[in-house]
Amino acid sequence: MTLALRSAAFALALAALAACSPSGNSGADAAALPAQPTCTGEASRDWSAVGSQYYLIEASLSGAACERATALMRIRSREGAVLYEREYPMSTLTLAFNVYNRINVAGDLEAWTANTAEVATADWLPAWPSGAPNPPGFTPAVSRSVYEAARGAQGPLFCYPDGGESNACVAMSGDRATYLGSLTPERS
Repeated sequence: MTLALRSAAFALALAALAACSPSGNSGADAAALPAQPTCTGEASRDWSAVGSQYYLIEASLSGAACERATALMRIRSREGAVLYEREYPMSTLTLAFNVYNRINVAGDLEAWTANTAEVATADWLPAWPSGAPNPPGFTPAVSRSVYEAARGAQGPLFCYPDGGESNACVAMSGDRATYLGSLTPERS
């Protein structure tokens, strides 16, 4: 075999070896790459609240598996400013999502952006009696004075499922959102 033929054969062998090996990534590098989420989705809807106030309700979902995904609820102003944002592990939203049915994720997210308040104003919430630890059927996240001020203002109220049997309620006042707490519907 001539020297030129040997050099060509060697170059061909090197090219074949390079084609079979990963392009610049060692096995350790490949293991360090994050897995792509397989349970994702987004939904949004316009909400025309009382008093000519307009908001955008957004919901999203992201995770490697729906059972371990994180759901996000967000309320934006008409101008796009984030007024309210809260994350939830999917495992806590058992009535809002069927975590074992990825096909229905888009429908579940769309339904989650719907207002569950029977009346979309804060005065609909139960009164907080003086001296009581909380309003009936409500777990507050604010003081009694803040809660009753929101009720008295009779501003827009957006509620959505935040647990197995409860609904988070957010009182709106212009470009200000106040998370009031969770309402648990009365059982018949």
